[in-house]
Amino acid sequence: MDDESEKSLQKAGPSYVLGDREYSNIVKDLANPSVIEHILSHTRAEAVAYIGKLLGSGVPRLIVAGPKVAFTASAIEALTDLWEEISAFIKAGKIPKNLSDRQSGYETWVELLQEIDSNPIDRDRLKAMKAMFLAANSTNATDGESIVAYQLFQIAKKLTSGELLLLKVVYRAYKAKSWPANATSSNISYWRTRMAQDLGHGLAGLIRQQERALADHNLITSVVMSGQLETIVGDPSRISDLGIKFCENIEQYQIEVESLESSRDSAE
Repeated sequence: MDDESEKSLQKAGPSYVLGDREYSNIVKDLANPSVIEHILSHTRAEAVAYIGKLLGSGVPRLIVAGPKVAFTASAIEALTDLWEEISAFIKAGKIPKNLSDRQSGYETWVELLQEIDSNPIDRDRLKAMKAMFLAANSTNATDGESIVAYQLFQIAKKLTSGELLLLKVVYRAYKAKSWPANATSSNISYWRTRMAQDLGHGLAGLIRQQERALADHNLITSVVMSGQLETIVGDPSRISDLGIKFCENIEQYQIEVESLESSRDSAE
């Protein structure tokens, strides 16, 4: 990008929310949750125009240093929802105003923006990431708890909607303690059939495909061979301690979101 083009953008009018700031600062702004409020306070057309100019600037340092957020209609909607939640969590004292207080704060924020930039947005994965973001940045979390939540955030980034739905059903079965107290409960074929039925599609083959990712990330236990039979060792639901924590974080996130919505409705 030539000097004249950069100067013209720095002198941009009100359509560019941060138009008076230098580009070296804009990248930092995109990694700061408070700047999203300024972007979204303008019309959708203005937000699209501003980000379009930023991403189309051709300045390599911007592309390398800053998150690329393409403000499509769905991305703006997702970003709006994200900011409403983040600002409400900050106001309620659930997370700190300055997310850079912890290394995980800045990194999880930027990676949430990158997820919103994906096309199409996987809403189940985004929800899981937001849950781990809240756990990692909670004002009540110890450093150890924040580190664990950040690691779970990294796992959430790699899961698909189908895998997350399977984990949800596994967790529900674990909490219900509804497995039969007999030999079939340790049989992996029974487990796959049961999960397929609980999900409503009845396809054990699809379960076999999706369980692999969950086992690879240690969210559920791996199967072991007993002679020529694949069997389950441990809890018959196959949920691991890491999987339980992952699901608990999502549960807590859902509780917090519902509480915020209830408070907002009461205020109206």
